[in-house]
Amino acid sequence: MEISRKTDYAIRMLSSLVRNPKKLLSVRDAAEENDIPYSFARSIQHDLVIAGVIVSTRGARGGMMLAIDPTQVSVLDIVEAVQGPVFISNCEWAGPNNEPCPRHNSCYFGPLWCSAEKTLRNFFASVTLHQVVVEGLMPEMVGEFQLVKNENAQRNEQIIQNAADAIEAEITAGTFDNLLDGEVVSAEKKPYEFNRAW
Repeated sequence: MEISRKTDYAIRMLSSLVRNPKKLLSVRDAAEENDIPYSFARSIQHDLVIAGVIVSTRGARGGMMLAIDPTQVSVLDIVEAVQGPVFISNCEWAGPNNEPCPRHNSCYFGPLWCSAEKTLRNFFASVTLHQVVVEGLMPEMVGEFQLVKNENAQRNEQIIQNAADAIEAEITAGTFDNLLDGEVVSAEKKPYEFNRAW
């Protein structure tokens, strides 16, 4: 995921408003203060009004003000308002007609990308505009990442365990007498069949 130039400029403009929440700020002043081309700042102002982040008034004494409470709105809220959902990879929706990826159940790395995306979203969601701009705070991970098994690995382990349990049950029942050169020889001379319940 890349923070777009538009998002970067929008965050800069909003930081000016967060520092002066009661003051009307002209688009021109915001553009000059934050080194943003004026025409681009006008376009961003329009998008922020539509998103409900700011209110804008026209005229000589016009300008823009926050329409949101910066102590309650996260960085994630603003990023997604400006450039859409945060994605690391579109692999979850790689199938036709926006269906889940057909390789979802057998992919090793899909769960990794999805976990990274969740981590990034949580990172941006954990801090408000006010905390970043006024309080000078930023999120920081304390401790280390823990490795956990993804759903595919858990499912594969369950399949292996079910097969092992089925074989153990056959051995206990006496229908699994000999294992010679990798060939299963049943006492009843019946071919072994896995329990397909799983």
